[in-house]
Amino acid sequence: MKEIIALIYGVSVTIATIYFHAKGKIAKVSASVFFAAAIIGGLAIANYDVVKKFKGFGVEVETARNEISSAKTQALSEIQKQVAKHKESIAMLIRTGNELSEKLGKQKTIVNAMIEKAKSIEEKLQKDEKKIENMKAGVTLAHRNTQAIFKATKELSVILTRITYLQVQTKHEFGDTTRLKKAAEIIEKDLNRILQLMIPDLIERKAFVSDLKNALPAR
Repeated sequence: MKEIIALIYGVSVTIATIYFHAKGKIAKVSASVFFAAAIIGGLAIANYDVVKKFKGFGVEVETARNEISSAKTQALSEIQKQVAKHKESIAMLIRTGNELSEKLGKQKTIVNAMIEKAKSIEEKLQKDEKKIENMKAGVTLAHRNTQAIFKATKELSVILTRITYLQVQTKHEFGDTTRLKKAAEIIEKDLNRILQLMIPDLIERKAFVSDLKNALPAR
């Protein structure tokens, strides 16, 4: 169908050109232009689909350019949004890191203070333990001394009771009897024992006995 229309168009323009040229109404140059238009027009009509494709291709290219430009703009916008989000995330991470660092610094200070306090308490406990140990040692020593004093007091009481008993039993006896000698011997031993309890140092005890013997004039 396109070919018939192209043929009719080309023939019509050619006949008209020949007619007007024969009548002298158009010059030879103009006739050549009309002939060329007839040929080009016929070819264009015959190849309408091809021409349309080229024309459409240009439109599609422009549309593609617009779409590419729009996509590019949208992509850049999305990239900028993502960059902004990343910047915000990085800023948040930095803030969080600074806050954590500050908190860790405070916690470190608190922990150091607690450690120092614990050391101070430990030192105080050690001192208290030493005091307690010293007190225990003092109590133990006092207990031993008390036991020793109690033992010595008990022994002294027994000795004094024995001496008193012997004196009472022999106070009406005179002369150089066996009973008096035995009583004097026991009393002398008891007195020596009392001196040992009261004066543990031998040198001091001998000095006391010497002074005691020289306290009275000779008979």
